[in-house]
Amino acid sequence: MRGFFVHLWPLSIVGRFFYRLRWCAPLYGAINRRSRRLFRVIPQALDSHGEEALRALQADGIFRTSVEALAQDAALFQDLARDAQVLLAAHDIQRKIRQRFNPSDAKWYVVRAIGHRATRQAIPSSFARFLLHPHLLSLASTYLGLQVRLNYVDVWYNLPVREGEPSISAELCHRDHEDKRLIKAFVLLTDVDESMGPLTYLRRSHAGGEFGTLFPAIPPIGRYPKQDVLARLISETPLPSVCCVEQADTTILCDTSGLHRGGRSQTEPRIVLVGAYTSDAGLDATRYRLPHSFGHDQLSPAAKFALYS
Repeated sequence: MRGFFVHLWPLSIVGRFFYRLRWCAPLYGAINRRSRRLFRVIPQALDSHGEEALRALQADGIFRTSVEALAQDAALFQDLARDAQVLLAAHDIQRKIRQRFNPSDAKWYVVRAIGHRATRQAIPSSFARFLLHPHLLSLASTYLGLQVRLNYVDVWYNLPVREGEPSISAELCHRDHEDKRLIKAFVLLTDVDESMGPLTYLRRSHAGGEFGTLFPAIPPIGRYPKQDVLARLISETPLPSVCCVEQADTTILCDTSGLHRGGRSQTEPRIVLVGAYTSDAGLDATRYRLPHSFGHDQLSPAAKFALYS
């Protein structure tokens, strides 16, 4: 529906004006009034590692760590990896992997375990344990200055593709569309080397950073600057970048309002657990739900709010 109102002229005139108005400071503040109030009331559980991560996010827009360091649980990564494989073993997912093509996604080389389903799919309890962990919620909330929503959860299976095929979509350097500022957590479930399209992030390009006004995002589509112009700027400045060639279990936290890209693998599948934390003004609807076995009544106030409950 959003695409209809944003891309179809003349409705796009009204649609784009509405979303730009939504991001204007007065309306954005009004939408997030409750989340700011709750942030002041709910205790934020930032330990020393969280403080280090917060400083890095504020300075550079990105921080690399591990599941164990964030959640203080040595076994949790194995649970995440196992449960991701269970989701990916579903018949329709395996069919797309065998066909090496996802016809239901503009990024045809990415097979999503949850994706755009008509009904919200239950996520494994390990995903909830990690993505709703007090340390992670507190870090994201403190960074944004409001109590966050867990807006998105999925597992991405990035198919290896042939050399020479043109880059599309998220392979090009861009700013995300979901919110003015947001935190995404990428948990690498496989080792990622240079041939597997690692995430590349331009440091200090996040909103509020030194290069935050370079090709600013346009709601609700984000921003895909002309790649030749951006490449020239990078070579002339040069803009500081980080290429996330990492081992499995690495967790990359970054504000994807900053300029970044994720290439396609040319060798092995790249499998990533993704969670996105936004404000109440986040533009996307959630497509997941907690499993029935997860005790909702035992959730913290921060976790309940993150789940829109």
